[in-house]
Amino acid sequence: MSELSAEDPDERYRPLPTGTHGLDPEAVKRDQRERLQHAMIELIAQKGYPAVRIVDLARLAHVSQPTFYRLYADKEALFMCAYEEIAQRTAQTVMQAYSVEGPDGQRLRAGMRAFARLAVADPEAMSLLVLGAFGAGTKPLEGRRRALEALEAGIRMSRDRASAQEPNDLTVRMILGGIREVTAARLRHGRAVELAPLADELAAWAGSYPRQLPAGLSAPAATPPGAGEAAAAEPSERARRAEGRLPSGRSELPRQFIVKSQRERIVDATAAIVAEKGLAALTIPEIARRANISHQTFYEIYDSKRDAFLGAQKIGLHQALQVAVKAYEGKQDDWPSAVAAGLHALIAFLASEPAHAHLSVVDTFAASPEAIEIRDTALHAFAAYLGPGYELAGGDGHVPAIAAEAIAGGIWQILHNYVANDCLASLPGAAPQITYMALTPFIGPERAAAAATA
Repeated sequence: MSELSAEDPDERYRPLPTGTHGLDPEAVKRDQRERLQHAMIELIAQKGYPAVRIVDLARLAHVSQPTFYRLYADKEALFMCAYEEIAQRTAQTVMQAYSVEGPDGQRLRAGMRAFARLAVADPEAMSLLVLGAFGAGTKPLEGRRRALEALEAGIRMSRDRASAQEPNDLTVRMILGGIREVTAARLRHGRAVELAPLADELAAWAGSYPRQLPAGLSAPAATPPGAGEAAAAEPSERARRAEGRLPSGRSELPRQFIVKSQRERIVDATAAIVAEKGLAALTIPEIARRANISHQTFYEIYDSKRDAFLGAQKIGLHQALQVAVKAYEGKQDDWPSAVAAGLHALIAFLASEPAHAHLSVVDTFAASPEAIEIRDTALHAFAAYLGPGYELAGGDGHVPAIAAEAIAGGIWQILHNYVANDCLASLPGAAPQITYMALTPFIGPERAAAAATA
């Protein structure tokens, strides 16, 4: 697809000759599929997945609507095919560059440079790969998960065949998550050209992690718990407070207190509905029923279900940041211990707020660009607390400037994996390894392991 991106639009969608042309029917179908996939990527970039119509796709790709339905069952089927083609092409290109013989650092740089070239050449397709499509539903999210897991498995095998089957080392997931987040941030704001200069920085960051995980840092696998396994954590103080119901009818309680309680119940109801049924099932009547409020009360607090979703996301991320910062500040005289305390507190909070964790960490990617901006603000805030690591490392430049941003992104993707797989009960067991990976680029693996297991 990337070779066509710079061509004239009319040339990009020029159909094969019509009539009696003697062409292989399968070749004609392949050409039609490619044009429709191009059209899907282009239209999603222009106006978002929900606004893309089959009539628009057919018109742009120069195929008839009956031809569309002979090739694809519906719009979602076309989207999934386009996404899988991008994922496969990216994985093949990166793995081909990464799998050459040579020192680890050289291989990492080659793989990162290949990835950056793809992103610069075809930013719309790569945006779809790393961000997904807002409003596309659960199947595309599942397709994204499968594509990332396949790429991770290939890199794990190439990185260290001896430990490729070790499920408890999260290093490759951390690296891929950091690269994905750094890439997504540039693509979303039209700054793809920055990725080529960042390729070597990202490779240097990735190369700071040893192949072998230190003893005592294995993480529990992110697989759903079976019968008799760890139970969910106790609800947080905020969740317990929101469970309370104010008396109906007239009340002597201050209006501010009543509104705060209603708002908390709305955001909890919103998070619970989205976690249980998905974003598409979120309706105002269902929110009002679960929150035990009237429709009028809902509209007094939020203008729409979209605003309720964003409100729930903001509250969940704000609470998570508050908890982590409070723990960090209690140890801030010893920066490695402060980072460890903050991460442990953050992870414990997420485990105690499963519905909010799911909404903020997983469902954000199917919501809206505004939800991504809220999430990115929180990521930048978390990354800021890694800043002292540069000074602790000596400030001599051996820690790449991109490290803090990449680490925050990598941790987010690890959290995403546990939450998406309903493994929050196991997540606290991964806290030592996550802490180790946050500290290693700044203080080295031995000191990082000691701080992580202290």
